[in-house]
Amino acid sequence: MRFTALLVLVFSCVSFATPPKITEQLTGKVVRVTDGDTVTVLVNLKPLKVRLYGIDAPETKQSFGNQSKAALAAMVFGKVITVKKTGTDKYGRTLGIIRYGNTDVNAKMIEDGWAWHYKYYNDEDRLAKLETKAKKDKLGLWADSQPLAPWEFRRQPRTPTISKKTIQGPTTGYWLNLSSGVRHNSQCGNYKNTKRGRPCGPNEGRPCGICKG
Repeated sequence: MRFTALLVLVFSCVSFATPPKITEQLTGKVVRVTDGDTVTVLVNLKPLKVRLYGIDAPETKQSFGNQSKAALAAMVFGKVITVKKTGTDKYGRTLGIIRYGNTDVNAKMIEDGWAWHYKYYNDEDRLAKLETKAKKDKLGLWADSQPLAPWEFRRQPRTPTISKKTIQGPTTGYWLNLSSGVRHNSQCGNYKNTKRGRPCGPNEGRPCGICKG
């Protein structure tokens, strides 16, 4: 009996992490949404950049990046929100949990499939469960069977850019970067040179800024 009780206690400690410590509570109006996990809040007439704690959204150059940004903007842009500060990141941004009314915006972004649970920095069981359900239901970015996590995207080596003067000759094919949704033609240095991609048609995706797709 005592052994069973001990097991219950151990598993409880593993499954339910301690909630993040709130160091300060701020109120202000969201005046800018940078992407799906970063906003600028006007607090006492001063802009404050806030990185949503515990989540990581697709970069704007990734697939679903713009949709994630739009989802966050729909919830908070132009609205007065509460920021529960949990700390500061290495870029000097305030880390925090955003609440609008009764909505935990950080958790809602995960629940609706527009952001990952950032497990490297947060081990809350409730956020992990929200991500699991969103993935199971194929919500938001989980409509992609193999979405690329933003921390993996950021680790990718940058492909060297090429001068427009080097682009010459006929176009023989097109390549779609599945991470960014950008289309490259056969004259481009990025053609068949992305970590995740496939051949595509001339009208798929967004045209590359260098080769014009």
